[in-house]
Amino acid sequence: MVRYRDLFTVREFRYLYLGLIVSLVGDQLAAVAVAVLVFNRTNSALLTGLAYASAFLPALAGPVLGAYADRLPRRALMICCDLMRALIVAALVIPGMPIWLMIVLLFAGHTFTPLFVAARSAILPEVLDGEQYVAGNGLRTITTQLCQVVGAAGGGALIALVGPVTALAIDAATFAASAAITVYGVRSRPVAVRHDPAKTVVGDSRDGLRYVFGDPWLRACLLLVWFVPMFAFAPEAIIYPYARSLHGGATLAGLILAASAFGFASGAVLMTSTLAPPLRLRLVTPFAVLTGAALVPLALRPPLPVVLVLFAVSGAGAAFAAPLNALFVQRADKEYRGRAMGVAITGITAGQGCGFLISGALADTDMGPAYAIALLGTAAMAAAISAAPAWRRAQTVPSSPSPRLPHRAVPSTEDPPGNISITHLAMETRWTPPRSVPSQKS
Repeated sequence: MVRYRDLFTVREFRYLYLGLIVSLVGDQLAAVAVAVLVFNRTNSALLTGLAYASAFLPALAGPVLGAYADRLPRRALMICCDLMRALIVAALVIPGMPIWLMIVLLFAGHTFTPLFVAARSAILPEVLDGEQYVAGNGLRTITTQLCQVVGAAGGGALIALVGPVTALAIDAATFAASAAITVYGVRSRPVAVRHDPAKTVVGDSRDGLRYVFGDPWLRACLLLVWFVPMFAFAPEAIIYPYARSLHGGATLAGLILAASAFGFASGAVLMTSTLAPPLRLRLVTPFAVLTGAALVPLALRPPLPVVLVLFAVSGAGAAFAAPLNALFVQRADKEYRGRAMGVAITGITAGQGCGFLISGALADTDMGPAYAIALLGTAAMAAAISAAPAWRRAQTVPSSPSPRLPHRAVPSTEDPPGNISITHLAMETRWTPPRSVPSQKS
């Protein structure tokens, strides 16, 4: 069993992990800073929402952008993306910039995120092997969750102290620091050998879609990570109204989010490090069902301690996705990893946005936020149960031949999932959507 501390004996992982922490620190400042800056200057919730949406919309181009991660050297791509984002975020601090231009620049900056994520996700399994990769991916996911919760509160306090403009300048500096860390700590690797050199990026993207949806294992995995979180995480968009219905406010909303993140981190430790690999696969569906089922009792309006426990249990169930990230990456052939990741990012982001819209619409009806959250939990549970047969079949049914690639077999549930030797891919765009505020870096 791989321990988290063992991962830091790998030099490149140490630098990739350091770059992640630096990125997360800047992200939490920037996410709050943008909302404060736009709302203070316009007093418009619509424009603030557009700025918020700029973090999600570029990911819809994931299948196309992800193709570049298979065509270009991934280390160089990561460095270029970080430097471009540093320049764009730095431009946001120019005094007197019109809000419309600020939103355009935010969108432009976020366009580099799925490209960066696809490149870094494709590099990580070349740094860590087998169970090391599963544990490393789990540690990254846990770190992201914890940093988001702590950073959301800490970022707000720091912005109150230094102001949103200074916070954006700090975020620009973290992008530059991330690029420097990659230059110093990650070695250059050749572009993956391609058996199907398409002439255009569009052709690459089309083949990437055929590749992912032609493989029953990858297809079943996406059914789970697209549709279960779409409903299970949607309540986060209405946590503040829900907290108000409990006679609380922002502090209580933060406490509920913290309980959910704590549950997720605990579940992720189990699903990526503590439990044996074959058991993780068997628990994917039960955990996915649990993440929605735990929200259903909220319709009974239980007391606050029970509410916190239920959100923690739901968060723990959401950890079903933690090992799937690593397995998806390992499952994909090296030359398709960037495109496979782009497809995954697109579906997760689109589902997340739809889920937030659904939760807001439900909460605005007469049912109120408590019943809306319970209904969303029911939908998440139904999505998990519906996807279960496909997931079960995918463990044993041979995959369809990939485009221009030889036929590959799916590992059985008895194979250690961290040691799938015939294939080798993740979301930092994470498999799990943000649990607090939108992030510019993944």
